[in-house]
Amino acid sequence: MSIRKLKLLMITLLGVLFLFACGKKTTPTPEDLHPATVTEVPTDTPVVTDTPTPTATPTEAPKPTETPTPTPVPEFRFGVDPLPADKLPVVDGALALEPFYDAVFAELMGISVEDAKMFLPCNNTPSAYENLTNGKADMIFCALPSDEQVKAAEDAGVEFEYHTILSGGFVFFVNRENPVNSITQEQLKGIVSGKITNWKQVGGNDEPIVLFQRNEGSGSQTGLYRYVLPKEQVKKAEKEYAVDAMMGAIDRVADYDNGKGAMSFSYYYYVANMHGSEKIKLLGIDGVIPSDETISKGQYPFLNFSQIVTRKDLPADSIVRDIIAWVQGENGARIARENGYVPYDVK
Repeated sequence: MSIRKLKLLMITLLGVLFLFACGKKTTPTPEDLHPATVTEVPTDTPVVTDTPTPTATPTEAPKPTETPTPTPVPEFRFGVDPLPADKLPVVDGALALEPFYDAVFAELMGISVEDAKMFLPCNNTPSAYENLTNGKADMIFCALPSDEQVKAAEDAGVEFEYHTILSGGFVFFVNRENPVNSITQEQLKGIVSGKITNWKQVGGNDEPIVLFQRNEGSGSQTGLYRYVLPKEQVKKAEKEYAVDAMMGAIDRVADYDNGKGAMSFSYYYYVANMHGSEKIKLLGIDGVIPSDETISKGQYPFLNFSQIVTRKDLPADSIVRDIIAWVQGENGARIARENGYVPYDVK
């Protein structure tokens, strides 16, 4: 073989090899690229697939603990429900009216009269007006005040308000053995002024008239000035003939020196029902003897009207006003009759 043919054969073989290399291209494996970092995975390792996270079922938010709604307490209904002690106003008054307002509040509170007394102080007329003026009482049961009591209230910036509840009479009484049963208003004025000093001057025995009077500011002494003569015209009683209590006046007239010359005054209910005595008798005025009938019919000349007295600035919604309206109605009239008082006729 010639050299030329040998060269051609070698060129042909090189070309075939070149074509083969270009026609079959292979992709390098990871081992070819990084032989030291590739770890062979065993063929039996289980294939782990992603399990979807289950969607949580929405639940309701916990409800707050609910406080049970309390059963509403019914509001107090005046005149229907018993009046509780914590709604009771501060009450005061005259001794002659104590049985009446004890009975009133016993019924309103639904308790006995004896139990009601525990809540109801009773001083006397001067103390009651003083307590009302000073704001220590909300309502008082009394006769009308004296000029001095009105003036004391005005000086304290207080004005009184009056609510009539009972009819009564301002009465005079003498020893039962006294033959005189009635005198005129003019004769009475003469006795009170000191111009008439002996019972024979008014148809009685020859015996001195001894007039027992009450303390200043008392309901009775104020009545004397209101119904008979102004204070400046009344002969002042000597010390031994001045008494501090209504019962004292009755007792003195009943027992004064075993004589028939004593005389005094008070309010009808007290003498007729509270502290009467078989040793005294009520004196007629202008021929009219004081009694339930003559007072209720307006025949007796010295009619007295008992009051519930309050301060004029008493609030319109005060329970005291409810009590006053109740007392001035049929309930108060019934209680008055049941306890020996004469109801006030609003007509």
